[in-house]
Amino acid sequence: MKFSITLSIAAVFVFSCTVAQEVAIDAQKEELNSSMNAFIELQQKQLASHLDSIKENIDPNLEITPEDLGILRRLKSISKDVPLEFNSQVRGYIGKYASQNYRPYMNRLLGLSQHYFSIYEAVFEEAKIPEEIKYLSLVESSLNPHLVSTSGAVGPWQFMYATAKFYDLEMNSNIDERKDAYAASYAVARYINEAHTQFNDWLLALASYNCGRGCVQRAIQRSGFTNPTFWELAPFLPKETRNYIPKYIAMTYVLSNADYYGIEAESTELELASKLVMVDKKIALAGVAEAVGVSLDQLKKYNPAFKQNVVIGSVEKPRRLLLPLTENTNDSLLYLALNEVVLPQQSPRNEEVEAKLAVQEQKKYKVKNGETLVSVSRKLGVSVQDLVAWNGLSSKSKVVGRVLIVEKPVDSRLAESVKTAATKRKNTGVVYTVQRGDSLDRIANKFSGSSVSKLKADNGLKSDMIKPGMKLKINKG
Repeated sequence: MKFSITLSIAAVFVFSCTVAQEVAIDAQKEELNSSMNAFIELQQKQLASHLDSIKENIDPNLEITPEDLGILRRLKSISKDVPLEFNSQVRGYIGKYASQNYRPYMNRLLGLSQHYFSIYEAVFEEAKIPEEIKYLSLVESSLNPHLVSTSGAVGPWQFMYATAKFYDLEMNSNIDERKDAYAASYAVARYINEAHTQFNDWLLALASYNCGRGCVQRAIQRSGFTNPTFWELAPFLPKETRNYIPKYIAMTYVLSNADYYGIEAESTELELASKLVMVDKKIALAGVAEAVGVSLDQLKKYNPAFKQNVVIGSVEKPRRLLLPLTENTNDSLLYLALNEVVLPQQSPRNEEVEAKLAVQEQKKYKVKNGETLVSVSRKLGVSVQDLVAWNGLSSKSKVVGRVLIVEKPVDSRLAESVKTAATKRKNTGVVYTVQRGDSLDRIANKFSGSSVSKLKADNGLKSDMIKPGMKLKINKG
């Protein structure tokens, strides 16, 4: 009996402790919810106060709506170095870019940005300018490298000829570096850094990219301000420039909140991942396209700066070449295409190729006083790029007195794979991404030895219907 009473008392004690713990947890939850609600309420009051301040001191035309609180909160959350400020002008462009009418356009921009932004971000990080400046290119060109403005500006960053020359972009019968995303971005970074040093304001630096640094400087002189912000100086700037910065802020905001506005990245002609190689000789793009498994047309979309079907590089001035990555890339053919290994037509053993590739031991060279990587490369007939890669060097490495590997051995398996690839070169297929406006007969006309019936058979198509983004195998021969 006593044992039963003891058990009952213990059970009551445990139950009481459990209830007490649950009550304590509920109290903590209630306190946490209360704190969160208080924080949200305080934040809402601060945002509302900020909007009232904008209306009173900056923009009397601002008609504040409940949605503006959300826009301002999201703007603040993405603002980094460049101040993304809010007013009626910015809100007008946000409404435009977020509208259903603009949805196809914004979907395509978001799709293209996945290719271009990786390039911009790498360049801007190196140049130490704010990453968010990348959105300016969308306002400039809609990421169309072939866009030519009415004033003659060209490329994704819309460089005029004289400005491009000033920033060392090359333009001739073979290349227009205004269309090269890397080269043009380095030039943009130089310009923006110089403008920011001059005006000490990122938005004024961006405004000067539209109307020129001289124009902004003259506007400052007319205004009488010493260190104005863009918004203070706006009345003294050209109308196009007054709209330029609100467009930039709105574009940055809307695409940074693509999920919120239902914007989805469209499949584009640049959807493949890519890698950058430096070319220090003359090579044919057709051979490279065949090696990576894409059409020549598609390879040139990744490299719009090249006017001809060749890349003309040199040790002194290597060229950037972007290679789209596909599952059909043939490394052996790519080696041949990038290194111009000449295959003897009458030699089934390909002795010259084997001798060139299957080097049995490394050759080395000690760099003498006064010599550089460039002079060593010329002396020994090897590229600077290979010397850097084989010896683990950087652009700042000191080489005088170092013993450098100057000929890299390649094992017999690579030599054998090169020989095998060479014998099959004529039968190598490519993968083609269907573009808007394509048809099977139009695609067949792009590739010799192809036909509509062959395309359908090779790809298991039951009809002539195709749609943009589809991958088609093009088997030649």
